[in-house]
Order: sequence, then C-alpha cells, then structure tokens
Amino acid sequence: MAPIPPPEQPRIRPGLIRWLCLSLIPFVALLVLFLLLFVVGRPYVVDGQSMMPTLLDGDRVFVVPYRGNTTEDRGDIVVVKCVTGMQELLIKRVVAISGDRIKSGDGKIVVNDTFIYKDTNGSGSEEYDTLVPDGHVFVMGDNESNSFDSRSFGPVPKSDIIGKAMFIFWPPGDIKSL
Repeated sequence: MAPIPPPEQPRIRPGLIRWLCLSLIPFVALLVLFLLLFVVGRPYVVDGQSMMPTLLDGDRVFVVPYRGNTTEDRGDIVVVKCVTGMQELLIKRVVAISGDRIKSGDGKIVVNDTFIYKDTNGSGSEEYDTLVPDGHVFVMGDNESNSFDSRSFGPVPKSDIIGKAMFIFWPPGDIKSL
C-alpha cells in the first residue's frame, strides 16, 4: 500500500508578507512619534541668549509637562507661556517657588535666607525683595544682564508653565540632560 501524502497547506506568498511588514514600519514610526510628542512631551527651540551659557540660541530641548505629583522646583528649567499677553514662549530657570521670599543684591539672589543663586556672568543685578504668591513661581534667565524674566513681569502662574526642559537633543554636539 502506498503512503498517503499529507494534505497540501495553503501557500502564502512571501512577497505579500514582506510588503505588509514594510508598509507597517512608517505607521509604527508615526505612532511612536505621535505618542512621544503629544503624550510624553514636545520639542522647543531656544530663541535668544537669556539662558546662556546653559542654553544657546537655536538649541532644541525636549520639554515634558508636569504631571501627577511632580511640581516645579528651584533650579528647574521651564517653558513659560502667556507672559503679559505675549504670543511667544519663554524658557527660564525657576529661582523661587510659592511662599518663598526672594532678595537680590551684590550679584546674588537669596531665597528664604538659605538658597543662593549666583549670577553666572558677574554683571550684578538690581536690588529687590519679593514674596512669591501661592500658585506662582519666580523665573529668571541664566544670563541676567540679557533676560526678560520675573524681575520685569513678576511671578508666573503655575498654569502658564508648559513643562520642564529635560535635555538638549540638537545640535548633536550639545546633547546633554538639563
């Protein structure tokens, strides 16, 4: 008696599978990009010299919104919107948070008589004494002599903070975390 041949399996064309896989790659890449930009954070282009030497004009940074239990803290670099009706976004460093007393003079900024933020360019700054109201932060540029910041427009409401700058991703030679 002759052996019974196995039933024929339907054949799938290898070219069709390859084509389907290759067509999914751009879709998956776009999905990952969408999730990265709209769920995790957004890129921001630094415009101006107010954050020199930390950030240079044209640097691209990745900004992540504050979520959950995270809040602004002294030293964070944040992107701020809606300052005195301006359309452009600003990137600044948080120097003082709600309830802090901030004093300036002799080239340094003292917060609550303990935290000292030193002027990075040695130009000194005008003297002032301010209490940061609840729900606000006091922001400044690292380049104090060339910065439009809370010394000019006052403390910023937390609702106007877009997020925290996490790292520089462009140009490639300047990639670093902030």
